[in-house]
Amino acid sequence: MDERLDQRLDRPESTKRQIVDVARQLFSDRSYLGVSMNDIARRLGITKASLYHHFSGKTDIYRTVLDDVMADLRARLQAAHGEETLDGRLHQIVKDYLKFGMREKNLVNALVVKLSPSETELRRHVLQFREELVGLLKPVIEDIVAHRRLHGGVDSNLLTLMLTAMMDGLILEHSFLERPLDPDKVSDQIMAVLGLSGELSPSQ
Repeated sequence: MDERLDQRLDRPESTKRQIVDVARQLFSDRSYLGVSMNDIARRLGITKASLYHHFSGKTDIYRTVLDDVMADLRARLQAAHGEETLDGRLHQIVKDYLKFGMREKNLVNALVVKLSPSETELRRHVLQFREELVGLLKPVIEDIVAHRRLHGGVDSNLLTLMLTAMMDGLILEHSFLERPLDPDKVSDQIMAVLGLSGELSPSQ
């Protein structure tokens, strides 16, 4: 085991952080279903028993990783609210989410497709993650609809779900089918489809 890693793992305050960082990378590359406790321990250069000293199992590690990832995504998407226009906010959120999805790849999306219905606790945690993601996007959509930039009768709830599903579909194709995905170009296209130009300010 690397001496520097050994020293970090000897410090209780840094052990969990190191485990979560390594597990996050593995889950992103292989998905939750493609990673074992042995894989995580092997990557860290420690025994599986050491992992169980800090976490009750793979599901416990995954939940912690998911919370960690959500904190990162939340900060990134909330920063987009600093954009001067409503359209600009949505444009940046779409771009940032696509970049996040490309980086994390199989962390969440593979579970949406493959997770067994019997894993109710983990499924609940994943659904909470998804609901919070939609909750970050929805206020921007509502503001745009309220400012009448979209055709009348648009349901902001449905539009939010449709936009999220569209982005997830693109990320899945990029991950599973290895299709190229350019977040800048795709976010421009999505804004064009919605008929948004980036000029609507919050006060209009």
